[in-house]
Amino acid sequence: MSISKHTSKWLLFIHVLIFFLSSLKAVATESDYPDTTADERQAVVERVSELLVDHYVFPDVAKDMATKVRTQLASGAYDELGNAKTFAKRITKDLRAISHDKHIGVGVRKPGSYSYAAQKQPHVDHSHTRKYNKSYKLKKAEYLEGNIGYLDFRVFAGHDDARTMIAGALAFLSGADAIIFDLRKNTGGSPKTVQFICSYFFAKKTHLDSVYWREGDRIEEFWTLDEVPGKRMPDVPIFILTSHSTFSGAEQFTYSLQARKRATVVGETTGGGAHPNGKFVVNDRFHIFIATGRGINPVTGTNWEGVGVKPDIEVSADRAFAEAYALAKKQIKR
Repeated sequence: MSISKHTSKWLLFIHVLIFFLSSLKAVATESDYPDTTADERQAVVERVSELLVDHYVFPDVAKDMATKVRTQLASGAYDELGNAKTFAKRITKDLRAISHDKHIGVGVRKPGSYSYAAQKQPHVDHSHTRKYNKSYKLKKAEYLEGNIGYLDFRVFAGHDDARTMIAGALAFLSGADAIIFDLRKNTGGSPKTVQFICSYFFAKKTHLDSVYWREGDRIEEFWTLDEVPGKRMPDVPIFILTSHSTFSGAEQFTYSLQARKRATVVGETTGGGAHPNGKFVVNDRFHIFIATGRGINPVTGTNWEGVGVKPDIEVSADRAFAEAYALAKKQIKR
């Protein structure tokens, strides 16, 4: 029996669909995480408390957070939270209620993933950074009508390959009369990548930002780099699009350029996360992100923690592009 062309196409479609569905990885739900025991919950709370007291950038706040979760444990507030994911979320909620720090959070490794116990470093885990930096997420670099450059990227990845990609995008846009940075979906990344990109837009060596680190009681300064691969663009107007989801390193980039009056920020007030953090291992399957430093802008003397970066022109995230594009066209016609 012969098969018609129409039937053949449908069979091909079905085969492709089956292959696609079979290749999808199952997404872990809360019910997939093994339950905790009372002993494990107690051990997690105690270890989380110790790590906070030892490493959190504000020692007094760290003690208050430790007291909070220990009190919650003693009162039985965690007794019904056997599910590991639910337990981690509740501790995070309690810690943020005290610190108001959106970077802080307790997490649990996904079922089937590697064991934290297998790591050489027993306390601090940097594997998330390696994975994070592989997600360059430079979505688009293009010229808009009017010779206006547009760059949409989602992560300030710190990997050398990511910088090479960013340098290539900036070289491509170096002939633009204005550049729009779309950071509405950018969730942050490496301070050194922020420094790298900012360096393209200043003619003279400029102090961009500083970070106070609790460990060593020291301040690290971030200045524009002496050299960048490609052309500097110190006079090109910059417009930055923001949303409530713009966070962390993306906020640092925005705040630094805004404070130096080097960019016009258009959109929504950003998420409000100014504290650099590290991932600390709690036990074989739990971890915690702890802020170990705080930003200090050399112009304002403060940062955007808890309040976000306020735009120069406040509009909804959906309208930000149209508003910035119109402003850019007006400015380059002057």
